[in-house]
Amino acid sequence: MGRKRQIYGVNISEEVKRLYKSKTGLKQIDIDLFQIWYDLKNGCCDYCGLSSKESLLLFNRYPKFTREGRRGKRLELDRINPLISNYGQDIKNLALACYWCNNAKTNYFTFEEFKKIGEKIKEIQLIRITNI
Repeated sequence: MGRKRQIYGVNISEEVKRLYKSKTGLKQIDIDLFQIWYDLKNGCCDYCGLSSKESLLLFNRYPKFTREGRRGKRLELDRINPLISNYGQDIKNLALACYWCNNAKTNYFTFEEFKKIGEKIKEIQLIRITNI
């Protein structure tokens, strides 16, 4: 049946369409609710605050550090509680993450713990961005 029907008439961005298609479990969430959730994040990583644009700048500068260029161009989805395996069970279990935070967090740290680590990642990334 494809994607869930829109019930609120929200304009769906290309980035949200891409993220929505990337995880099959999201099909349980209406795409326009997912767009609203994404908009509330302001297109920034929940852990370090890196924007989509900043993530792309870093990707272009350091492609070998992003799984040989396979990840890092865009923000990704992370499960706050990795023990919940289905992304679509609860939108409250989703976090928007840059590649670097998503890769470093693994399943070991809690959301709250990794927010502290994310602050340091952001400091380092801002230095790298200003050196581009």
